Amino acid sequence: MSSFSSNYLTIHYSTEQNLLVARWQRSVMPFEMHRGYGALLDEAAAQDCRFWLVDTRRRTSVDAADVHWMLDEFYPKLHPRLGRTTFLAFLMAPNQLAGILADASVPALDVLDGRPYVIQRFTEEANALTWLQQMQEHETLVERK
Repeated sequence: MSSFSSNYLTIHYSTEQNLLVARWQRSVMPFEMHRGYGALLDEAAAQDCRFWLVDTRRRTSVDAADVHWMLDEFYPKLHPRLGRTTFLAFLMAPNQLAGILADASVPALDVLDGRPYVIQRFTEEANALTWLQQMQEHETLVERK
C-alpha cells in the first residue's frame, strides 16, 4: 500500500526494511517535483525514516535547475525535520546518470561531504538497496557506542 500516490509519484514505507521508496512515474513540472519531495519528507518524518530509495528512472530528464533546487531548498530541510543524517540512494537510468555527470553545472557529490545527509547514485536497484542496508548497519553501530 502506498503512503502517497499521484500520477507522478508513489511513496511507500517498508516497515520491515525501515525504508522509504519513492518512485517518480514520469517527468514532472517544478511544482510537482517540489510537492513530491515535500510529501516524501512529510512521510519520512511521520515514519521516523532516514533511509530513502528515490527512483528517478521514469523521469526523462533531471537537469541542473532540479539539482540546485534540491541543494539550496530541499536538503537543508532534512536535518531540522528528521534530526539525524538522512541517506538517499538515487536510482537513475544510465543515460540520466551520464547526463548529470557530464553537466559541469551540477556539483560532484563530494561537495556534500560533512552535511547531515548522504547521497549516492545508482543504476541498479539491488546495489542501491545494499548500500542503504549497509548505511543502516553503520548507523546502528554508531548509535550503540
